[in-house]
Amino acid sequence: MDIGIVSSRYAKALLKFANIKKQADSVYEYMTVLKKTFVKVPELKAKLANPVLLSEKKIRLLKVASGCGDNECLNSFFELITKKHRLEIMPFIAQAYIDAYRNQNNLLMCHLTLPKQLSDVTIARIKSIVESKTKKNVEFAVTIDSSIIGGFILEYDAQCLDASITGQLRNMRKKIV
Repeated sequence: MDIGIVSSRYAKALLKFANIKKQADSVYEYMTVLKKTFVKVPELKAKLANPVLLSEKKIRLLKVASGCGDNECLNSFFELITKKHRLEIMPFIAQAYIDAYRNQNNLLMCHLTLPKQLSDVTIARIKSIVESKTKKNVEFAVTIDSSIIGGFILEYDAQCLDASITGQLRNMRKKIV
């Protein structure tokens, strides 16, 4: 069976269970942390795949990596995933849960790249503009990158609005050449 299909099914089941337990929001936060941990600590995937490591230690590793502590939904889910020998697809399940949660709650993830930190009021204004255009609730991730010199780069869905000085210089260079 395809990893995408399997991870999607596990993620949807977890979301359904979390909705019943009224813990979907907290599980979303923990799964976001877990996804970031898999990216930052690539050895985690290898540790979870290690057949010598006891199941209890693998579950404890997942709890620490997600920061979930005593979250009932995730603890039960981690036990199920371990029992079913699906730990190798846990990064995919985390991403599938994040996607399913965002879809259920009409959330849109936006990345805003700026040359320097802007005021919260300005960022809130940009957020409200994106929300009015997309008709979705927007979650913002702001990155500071001084190499864009000025302006901003806004990315969401498959859209990219490059209003940076660097982007404008690049476009001018293309037109000249």
